[in-house]
Amino acid sequence: MPPETDNLKLQELYQADQSDRERVYSTPDMVETLRERDSQRRTLVHDMMARGEVNTHKDLYHAAVIFLHGAAPKDFLAAHRLSVMSAVKGHIPSRWLSAASLDRFLMSAGLAQTYGTQFEHNPEDNKYQLRLPIDDTTLLSFEKKFFNVPAIAERLAQLNGKIQAKS
Repeated sequence: MPPETDNLKLQELYQADQSDRERVYSTPDMVETLRERDSQRRTLVHDMMARGEVNTHKDLYHAAVIFLHGAAPKDFLAAHRLSVMSAVKGHIPSRWLSAASLDRFLMSAGLAQTYGTQFEHNPEDNKYQLRLPIDDTTLLSFEKKFFNVPAIAERLAQLNGKIQAKS
């Protein structure tokens, strides 16, 4: 069995990832710089995984978040696998991440998202909107609640409230 001690270096990478998401990236150069930092973090996490250094539910969650900010379907699929394992180990926030990473993977493969977790900013209106398409016709009645996925209207209000708070 792997050791049950959280990987502190991975936690630092996760915190840097989250810190990067607090900023507004208003130019293509700024966005490219963010993508480069994201790529570097994914490389470091991949190396940690290869060395067997990603073991606890928090490690799995932190790694999943970093892969969720990837650039390719394989990154989003890795995020999904890692978040599912973290959720199975009892980490409740990983449930939402499992749904979001599946939606992101599906959309990157040209398919409709299932849970409605993916939004995009519309600069003309300076508001967030749901990324389409969405196909939630096969969801069980309790599934979104199980994965802690808020209603689309509730999530839009949260996202757009952040924009208004910054204005």
